[in-house]
Amino acid sequence: MRTDGNLSLLTRIGGLVLLLLLARTLYAGSSKWQITTLAVSPDGKLLALTAAKESTSFIYIVPVDTGVATRLTDAKDGEETSPTFSPDGKRIAYSYDPGGHWRSRIVIVNVDGSDPRQWSPSNVADLSPVLSPDNATIVFSRADFYGSYSPIAQPHPHGWNFFVANLDGTNVRQLTTEHFYMVSRPAVSSDGKSMVVVTEGLETDQQIAIYSITSPGPPVSTFRPHVPKEISRKHPIFAYPNYLPDRNILFMAADSRVSYDVYRFNPDTGVIEKLTNQNGYATELKVSADGKTAAFLKWHRTRRDVADPEPYLLDLETRKLAPLKISGIN
Repeated sequence: MRTDGNLSLLTRIGGLVLLLLLARTLYAGSSKWQITTLAVSPDGKLLALTAAKESTSFIYIVPVDTGVATRLTDAKDGEETSPTFSPDGKRIAYSYDPGGHWRSRIVIVNVDGSDPRQWSPSNVADLSPVLSPDNATIVFSRADFYGSYSPIAQPHPHGWNFFVANLDGTNVRQLTTEHFYMVSRPAVSSDGKSMVVVTEGLETDQQIAIYSITSPGPPVSTFRPHVPKEISRKHPIFAYPNYLPDRNILFMAADSRVSYDVYRFNPDTGVIEKLTNQNGYATELKVSADGKTAAFLKWHRTRRDVADPEPYLLDLETRKLAPLKISGIN
């Protein structure tokens, strides 16, 4: 595995799936709830948050006008994570690990918590479900190896690829064949024909890659955008790609202060716009389907690590950034 000098582990992994897995370990002994992942409803009026405490994590629904959280399900244990809204806002898909054995499976449930449907085999790790715009299929990532390539690293899933399936779990088709070392959550275009992800291989740097969903194969396009004062010209760090309705890409990138800011990227022209300034360590960038609202987590730095992430909302038209105070998580 390539190393990059003074870059810390949390910095190197950026917003890839490994950060989600590390969050499980980071909060395994915590005595208070910590928000670890989030999603934005299509109209930007609701957030779905994952709150973790000790060895459990549960999903909450939060109206942005009140900040009052309500549990999505009545699960008593296990780990619910990676929520995503369906394009019509009526359902939520998420990953669920019932026993802490790193074998997450996908669950689809109505936004009020009713009619949960669990699918995907229990002998693999399925993560990061995203529903297609027509609500007919679901794109997700799957790992085929659990372990570590380094004697000093904790074991975690590797060998990631992306798949698409019907909502009932049938007709599973593989979209990629690269067996990535790490991947981000996928984002599906508004026409449902392509997805954008950040990928990284054992011997390759991070890149933003666009894949066809209708014609599986190698990436249609790849990008390694450079931002002002980036953390490394040779090994730039970026994460959390999101499609906007106009097919521009919203993503986060790290600067030399390890501050993750939000950028808008036009893949046709290469033009990049910076939308935030000095967020500090930030993760989980998500955007509403209407392209008006983005949300992400800002983490507070301590002497030893980062902790206590707080949701922020970004108006993509005015670029106004505001924290969202959450109550009701218990």
